Amino acid sequence: MTAARDLAEGYHDGWLAAHPFAASQYGIPGHDAEVPDESEDADSRRRSEVAAVLADARRLEGADADADDTVTLGCVLAAAEAEVAAIDMAAIEHSVTAMPFQGPAGFLALAARTPLPDARAAEDYLTRLRRAGDWIDQHSGRLRAGAAKGRLPVAPLVADAISWAEGLLAETVPDPLRTPEPPAGWDRADAWRAERDRAAAESVRPALARWADTLRDLLPGARDAAHPGLVHLPGGEADYAAAIRIHTTLALTPEQLHRTGREEVARLEQRCVELGATIGLGDLAAVHRALRASSAAADPHSALDAAAAAVRRAEGRAGEVFPQPLPPPCTVSPMPPVVAASGAAPHYTAPRLDGSRPGTYWFNTERPTAGTGWDLEGVAFHEAVPGHHLQLSRIQLLEHLPAFQRQRSLTVFSEGWGLYAEALAEEIGLYSSTEALLGAMANALMRGARLVVDTGMHALGWSRDEALAWFVAHVPMPEAFLANEIDRYIFWPGQALAYLTGKQAIARLRDEARRSLGGRFSLPAFHSAVLDHGSLPLPVLERWLTTWAAPA
Repeated sequence: MTAARDLAEGYHDGWLAAHPFAASQYGIPGHDAEVPDESEDADSRRRSEVAAVLADARRLEGADADADDTVTLGCVLAAAEAEVAAIDMAAIEHSVTAMPFQGPAGFLALAARTPLPDARAAEDYLTRLRRAGDWIDQHSGRLRAGAAKGRLPVAPLVADAISWAEGLLAETVPDPLRTPEPPAGWDRADAWRAERDRAAAESVRPALARWADTLRDLLPGARDAAHPGLVHLPGGEADYAAAIRIHTTLALTPEQLHRTGREEVARLEQRCVELGATIGLGDLAAVHRALRASSAAADPHSALDAAAAAVRRAEGRAGEVFPQPLPPPCTVSPMPPVVAASGAAPHYTAPRLDGSRPGTYWFNTERPTAGTGWDLEGVAFHEAVPGHHLQLSRIQLLEHLPAFQRQRSLTVFSEGWGLYAEALAEEIGLYSSTEALLGAMANALMRGARLVVDTGMHALGWSRDEALAWFVAHVPMPEAFLANEIDRYIFWPGQALAYLTGKQAIARLRDEARRSLGGRFSLPAFHSAVLDHGSLPLPVLERWLTTWAAPA
């Protein structure tokens, strides 16, 4: 072990302890009974721990190190800086959502997907349920503390969250919490089920009711739909600058990102007009109508089968553009109902490291979303192969890397790769028709438009209605889905900026590597160079690829 690897592993261990839900999502053992400590005191302690890591990393930064350790150290620096910034932002003080990404909704989604392969996992699940009530109460307390500082949530999202909670509270035991089943043939199974239901009813459900009461108290004073952005909060401008840095790993301004988004949308709209003309669609409006109609007409179960077929077709071609090792096949499965009911788009989760769940492409069979019409293939290629499954499952096979780099996913890298994979799929001929390629353009339009509406709301003061109207005018997807997306950007500022930012960086670096290497350039080798150090901040990726592609 080197000093850089030691530092990375120590930092990673501390991060997993502070973020046990993330550890469970990755299947990293030892944390499945735990819940995070969301108190201000815990944030202060964790901030001090991370500041010490940063000091050590900066001291090592000037020391001699080989290329691999230089990459590792760059990753530690970027991750630790982002964690400090996130603690300082204290988004928990004003973030409310019914979507399965954060807070109580995120916990119930995690619970519904929890595999219980053995007795230890089953007992850990019971312990987590018993502890979850206090964790939900911490969320309620932090929201009240935020309100006292004038940092209020957004009323439409609060109202949605109240409705979501009320639906769950109508059941003595919320259904997502009883979804996990004990190991087959376990002699304690019946007693365990009774304890599971009792823990859910006596710990989680009352805390969820108290959280809903907190939201009802906050709703009258919450920010209305005309003021959804961070710019309307005390310290919001600095918070958004931090969010941009966290999610893009770059010091970009809102104005730069807004302009990039508008330019990308204009470019893609011209491409849509050109493609549409080849199948009798006379203008952009006709392309939009056809794309929206394709999503509305899709039978969800038939769409799931078609998505699985697209994934298998891509897996069959992966060896042409990627070196070994290639990951096992990607599972394609319906989402748990609690996730699908939120309107979540099809998405991917990496294999659990304990082997209890494979890499899975989750498909929404309950509500119309992106990825079910002409855009079906593009979303499948983004989420599965050559996208996230190939990236995230493959990295788990590279056991020589520090766990920190194998087990962490950075949004700008992962989502940039996913969007790059959609374009790569066109390069190697994976799209089955012009309609499917138009669907991919619709996906790309959404990623470009995100830069416009995210910066519009959080920096330029756009209302929710203004952002949605711009989105609907430029992104040919179901309006209800686009409304969900706008609400996602409201409670998760900056995250939506990562996709196009990362994709453009990877594409630019590929062009530069091709120019530098000339006839020695190989697409499989480039993809290996991009992926085989894990999820890299963009400045670290650029330094590494510049070294990799240097003339011999």
